[in-house]
Amino acid sequence: MGEERAGSAEWAGRYEQQAIACDALGSPLWGRLLRVIAHDVLEEGPSWSVVRERADLRFGQAGPLRLVGAAHRLGLSGAAERWAALLPSCGGVAPDDDASGDSTLRDAWLALIDLHRDELVDGLGREVQTNEVGRAVALGYAHAVALGHRHVLEGAAPARLIELGCSGGLNLRLDHFRLDLSGAPGAGTVLGDPDGAVRLAPEVRTPLEPGVVTVPLVERTGIDIGPIDPTTEDGRLTLLSFVWPDQLERFERLAAAIDVARQVPAHVVQADVDGGRSTAHVLDGLLSRPAGPGVATIVQHSIVWQYIPTDQRPAVTSVIERAGRRATADAPLVWIRFEPDEWDRTRVAVWARRWPDGGDRLIAHGDFHGRWLAPVAAP
Repeated sequence: MGEERAGSAEWAGRYEQQAIACDALGSPLWGRLLRVIAHDVLEEGPSWSVVRERADLRFGQAGPLRLVGAAHRLGLSGAAERWAALLPSCGGVAPDDDASGDSTLRDAWLALIDLHRDELVDGLGREVQTNEVGRAVALGYAHAVALGHRHVLEGAAPARLIELGCSGGLNLRLDHFRLDLSGAPGAGTVLGDPDGAVRLAPEVRTPLEPGVVTVPLVERTGIDIGPIDPTTEDGRLTLLSFVWPDQLERFERLAAAIDVARQVPAHVVQADVDGGRSTAHVLDGLLSRPAGPGVATIVQHSIVWQYIPTDQRPAVTSVIERAGRRATADAPLVWIRFEPDEWDRTRVAVWARRWPDGGDRLIAHGDFHGRWLAPVAAP
């Protein structure tokens, strides 16, 4: 994969770091498992025999999440019954949160490696495909702040949506979700479809921008190097495998979002990592086609930038900026980024850059999985 192979000590540190993140994001079971793996990797035990097969993965490719996702998939598919018995997502019961519980977890994990080592190694080659639906609230709010003022009659002017790293494309349908921001101080705003089956109601910590309205989407296109069809059983299993097994609410809303995907079409284009159809190349082709009179264009991504190789990021930025120079007041372009906050890695920062006017603006801070949102007042 083009990067020097990290040793066992560095990989143990990566697993420990991911464990801390899982704890902070409400998955104590995965936090405990990742620490079990970190210790075993440091000791160069059976876990290291798996991890070293793809020790060339760079940090941003989320090797720890690939491995536990592969393990979760084995439980969900019915291939590892003893392992599944410890996972709430599979109808199991997580072991107690104490030393004996961690011993149970460790023994089951080592048994899983013994029986399914090849499947776990194969899983390290699978891109992380979370497609977290909870992020739709922050993304939809960013749409509304950036474009919701473009009123046509009694509604907002329409937009086409292009999503980088869209995975299964579930968030391409976010305007069909109920995005409930009524918990905001002094507000009663609900964006999207008030009757939508996907119902998201995060804690809203600061006041909303006044007068935000839903931006209707007339076209939905995603770009991904490994796109998933969420309407197939294999696609559904892949998406579920990357949801942490002790977070059952996320499973429920993912199932509801898959049902929406069956009803609302979206087009997903596969890009190459290094070939002639890179993400930048595909995006350039999409943005070169005019959106149509009065139709805005939104380019969005959420926790994707780290997965784009560093040498390709300038090309993606350049494509968007060139399209921005072609934008007009009647057909503006907005680039929305839901990515880790540079100053506080425990939260995300949601930015919106708008052409031909408006500049770049911080819209909100939020939780990685959409549990809370803190809108930032306009300068």
